[in-house]
Amino acid sequence: MTEASDTSWKNTSDRGSLWLIELITWIILNMGRRVGRVFLYPIVLYFILFSSTTQFSRRYLKRSLGKKASFFDVFQHYYSFANMLLDRVYLLSNKTQSFDVTLHGEEILDKLIKKNKGIILLGSHLGNFDLLRIFSKKYSDIKVKALMNDDNNQKINQVFEKLNPALKDEVINIGRPESMLFVKDFVQEGNLVGILSDRVEDENRTVKCNFLGQTALFPTGPLIIAHLIKAPVILCFGLHQGGNQYDVYFHQFSDEIILARESRQEQLSLYLEKYSTILEQHCRENPYNWYNFYDFWKEFD
Repeated sequence: MTEASDTSWKNTSDRGSLWLIELITWIILNMGRRVGRVFLYPIVLYFILFSSTTQFSRRYLKRSLGKKASFFDVFQHYYSFANMLLDRVYLLSNKTQSFDVTLHGEEILDKLIKKNKGIILLGSHLGNFDLLRIFSKKYSDIKVKALMNDDNNQKINQVFEKLNPALKDEVINIGRPESMLFVKDFVQEGNLVGILSDRVEDENRTVKCNFLGQTALFPTGPLIIAHLIKAPVILCFGLHQGGNQYDVYFHQFSDEIILARESRQEQLSLYLEKYSTILEQHCRENPYNWYNFYDFWKEFD
């Protein structure tokens, strides 16, 4: 796999939306959420006309919709993304009462929490992972942190940290040597760690999976972390259904990630095929919630 394909999401996805985040944040803080939604239309139109990432939206939508994407499809896709950023500003401002959230599979989480079991939550860039803030308020004794490379998208992180200075304390930087020990202790204390598991950080830690009818690379790192920590794994997707409504889905994934030395890669492939299958199902049901605006299948096209 080439370096270009491995780092393409870093170059074209979130970084290209920095100006959009700053603009939406200013509008919301100065004009309110309702006015902000109205302003999204010209912002999205401008983005579609002048952004090079629309080609990736069309290619993804063709796979998820099963037909050639129309201009309206692409517009709806980008509007969903802009709306997610708007909602994220509200979530980071702790205005969670603004949302109507329906939980699916909550009993899976309840069962483990009542046993004081720490959990690894695997998410993706499908939907809004920040909806876990609403969940964490329900379980006030449980702490939730995100494991991520905080060195990526530093400018965007700075924008959000201005909204919520405590945000920095809610992130475990995977790029630090002490991070894994902290994650292990944090989970063993009965807390939750969320990891977005659909973007490749290390080209040497991937497996090929069939995703939306085409081979794509998925990272093995999150599963290896779960294996080392010996924690149960649950999949989580927070999907926008229009207006203020979200559906949050929890899927039982594995009580423990077991990787035998002699068949490690084969077992990782099985786990990630399961992950990609569930991810694909939600992509087909909620196609406009996909926020990977880069060439997800580039290496194999």
